[in-house]
Amino acid sequence: MLKFLYNKPALLCNGILILADLHIGIEREFFEKGIRIGKMIEENKKEIMDLINETKCRKLILLGDVKHRIPGISASEETEMSDFLNERSKHAELLVIKGNHDGELQKFAGGNIKVYEAGGIRIGSISLNHGHSWPTEEMMQADYLIMAHNHPSIELVDKLGYRTISRVWVIGKLDSKRLEKRYKKFNKNIKVVIMPAFNELVGGLSFNKHKARELLGPLFKNEIFKLEDAEIYLLSGIDLGKVRNLRY
Repeated sequence: MLKFLYNKPALLCNGILILADLHIGIEREFFEKGIRIGKMIEENKKEIMDLINETKCRKLILLGDVKHRIPGISASEETEMSDFLNERSKHAELLVIKGNHDGELQKFAGGNIKVYEAGGIRIGSISLNHGHSWPTEEMMQADYLIMAHNHPSIELVDKLGYRTISRVWVIGKLDSKRLEKRYKKFNKNIKVVIMPAFNELVGGLSFNKHKARELLGPLFKNEIFKLEDAEIYLLSGIDLGKVRNLRY
């Protein structure tokens, strides 16, 4: 069973804690542009440890884009990444599914950390894929496909024209006819969960302001994900309804 943690961009499933889009190192990018963020990485580390302790999870899955800088990584960032990953692995079994920012991640992941390629993995009834590449056929036969990559958000405007942008969960289905062009076997009733980014600094794409083909990843570019019928939830759990009804 999937459990969305209250007011957290985190998912719990059968003792497995899932986080996405940490983008460690983005603070340095801001710093190089003259913007001082503070110690966001330390706050994120503490929040993750708090989640591990609160959930008593046996596994922690990082669903891609653990690091931020592409291409490459500086020596100081490599040390920071290595320390971060290996420290977390002391408290829970750590699995990393590579995102489009995670080239050469194996270099600084210790031997007790499992790193999977972009295609993703399946664990029982759930499949996990960062979202920038096609899931495997086996993964498409699960009950749930959990992805990230788009940093989903929603943009709302009040009567006075004030805009608010909030991170959200997106839950939807896939177009079976379009799937048949790619996969021989798949679960026609598979539900897709798009995770919000863990790191608040990365921004996001407003799902009620973009068409499916304008979003990132093959399931969107090929209009396989049924965007208009997808349900939107705030991190607080409030159901905002379907995307089609949130456009303006």
